[in-house]
Amino acid sequence: MSSLIVFLVAFPLVVGGLLLGIRNSKLRNVIVVLAGLVVAGASIVTAVTFGNGDAVFFGLPNGLTLGRSLLVLEIAIAVFVVAVSIQHRRILAPVLVLGQVAVSVYLELSGKMPELEPGRLFWFDRLSMIMVLIIGIIGTLICIHSLGYMRDYHRSSPLIKGRRTVFFCLLFVFLGSMFGLVVSNYLPLMLIFWEVTTLCSFLLIGYTRTKETIGYAFDALNMNMLGGLGFSVAILMLAGQPDGLDLAKLTAGPATAALLPALALLCLAGLTKAAQMPFSRWLLGAMYAPSPTSALLHSSTMVKAGVFLLLRLSPAIAGSSLGTLVAFVGMLTFLFVSLVGVTEQNTKKVLAYSTIGSLGLIVGCAGLGSPELIWVGVMIIIFHALAKGLLFLVVGTIENRLYSKDMENFDTLLSRLPLVSALALTGIAGMFIAPFGVVVAKWTAIRAFLEIPGWQGAALLVIMAFGTSLTLFYWGKLLIKVLSMRSVSEYERSVEKRISRFEWLAEISLASGVIGVAAFLGVISEQVVGPYALATFKGTSQSFLHIEPVILATMIAALLFLPALALWASRHEGYNTADFYAAGRPVTSGGVMGMALGATQTVTLRNYYLDGVVNGKLVFRVGTIACGVLLVTLIAVGMVAR
Repeated sequence: MSSLIVFLVAFPLVVGGLLLGIRNSKLRNVIVVLAGLVVAGASIVTAVTFGNGDAVFFGLPNGLTLGRSLLVLEIAIAVFVVAVSIQHRRILAPVLVLGQVAVSVYLELSGKMPELEPGRLFWFDRLSMIMVLIIGIIGTLICIHSLGYMRDYHRSSPLIKGRRTVFFCLLFVFLGSMFGLVVSNYLPLMLIFWEVTTLCSFLLIGYTRTKETIGYAFDALNMNMLGGLGFSVAILMLAGQPDGLDLAKLTAGPATAALLPALALLCLAGLTKAAQMPFSRWLLGAMYAPSPTSALLHSSTMVKAGVFLLLRLSPAIAGSSLGTLVAFVGMLTFLFVSLVGVTEQNTKKVLAYSTIGSLGLIVGCAGLGSPELIWVGVMIIIFHALAKGLLFLVVGTIENRLYSKDMENFDTLLSRLPLVSALALTGIAGMFIAPFGVVVAKWTAIRAFLEIPGWQGAALLVIMAFGTSLTLFYWGKLLIKVLSMRSVSEYERSVEKRISRFEWLAEISLASGVIGVAAFLGVISEQVVGPYALATFKGTSQSFLHIEPVILATMIAALLFLPALALWASRHEGYNTADFYAAGRPVTSGGVMGMALGATQTVTLRNYYLDGVVNGKLVFRVGTIACGVLLVTLIAVGMVAR
């Protein structure tokens, strides 16, 4: 059985190394498709083999041990980070990574690194199963989508030097590392995979090698290395505790005061990887990377590593001051980024703010902890990975055709790219209109918040109410842009025909996944997510698991309605444009209205961004400071509690 997990981790790494030397595009296409199918198939086989509900622990095949291989890998990572930082004259990243190496060397050479039972290196349960399926299936589709997207990306950006061998190598290395991360039970082993995902993110954000993207790449590296250093110091603290490095035993129940300092640092690592305030800036800078990078690393999988760790830690921190502080960092992040998202015109950044907000909700659920809230957190992971992965890919396809990420240029998208628009509407409906998971999850979270006594429950309800209202604002704004229509030329219609078959395959598959998950929501809740939530917190009430068939049918109908309506409407060709009515004032065809004393004013209904009402930069700065204060308090509480 352990051989299957080792294959799941090792095979993508081998494929990544192979792709580094493949320059022939046709051969690369074949290898990526076949390897992707193997990865997806292996993830499904792994889920079926181990996913019977019981937690399974195992080690390396044939009784192999890790020895000092982790130290060697840690040093190799440090050498790379130091070398690339020197090349670009950066200081912070080398300091952070050398701090990690110092901790590892001290533990190894002093003999204080406890050996875990050989049969408990890996841990597979329902949460691992969900993550493995997300990584294997959605990750594979994004890799296949990249074959068409990157070809067009370099055609539309001829000044960017083509390095697709490196790009596809990094995608597969990332998949293998994520598989290792979500099945690790030994914390030092998880840390290695954690850092490899950080390096993949760093290299992919800086793919174009411009001064701007290199700066954003180092922002991501610095912030995630800070979390990695916190992870390393936590390992140092836990090394002296019985079974302290065994994640399953560490999180089997409420933590003792002696463990809280280390848990606080592990929470810090989770918050940085999940791009919660004050660390959100690195994810926003990552939006300058090619769209498949955003879809894979910064929406569907990598940022999920942070919330995955926090969900693992939830039984240990729930009910403590540490857990409450973690929850409020997540919920305040949700509120602030939702408000900033309303003011943003860059569509990829809107999706990024939405991602950070959704992760904030999961963090809030993990910090507070209860069967209902764990159910909410895992449900949002599933639904967000599908719908947001689809939206990032669709926006990438649109960007390669319209040469713009500005939401204002998405006007009349349905008339120009009807099939792409229908796919976009499926993703939007999944996140917003049809509450197949996200809204159902939010409603369950609200019910759970009502049971929290005192000001904390009331504050969380207010944050949820305002934050959710703001998400409706920016999703509705994007929806209006996509649905607007006009008469278009044959050339404008023909643009859609040039989309590659790889992009169609990935996007249609993800849209089908959104619909399929909606259809089987009840089964997923009762057979997978619900039992995991109840086992994690030993809950007795199961009322939140059951979803009424009538409600489910209504949600599926709502999910299908908009894409179907859009495809039907796109077949019509004649449209009448309404004239402006300006209370009797003369208006030109360009929308310029005459004013008193000969002045003029352009008539517009486009202040969807609250210009002059909300200062997005100021809101983001305030949120960063507020969550930064909470984070410092979180660390202080963890240390003092000892």
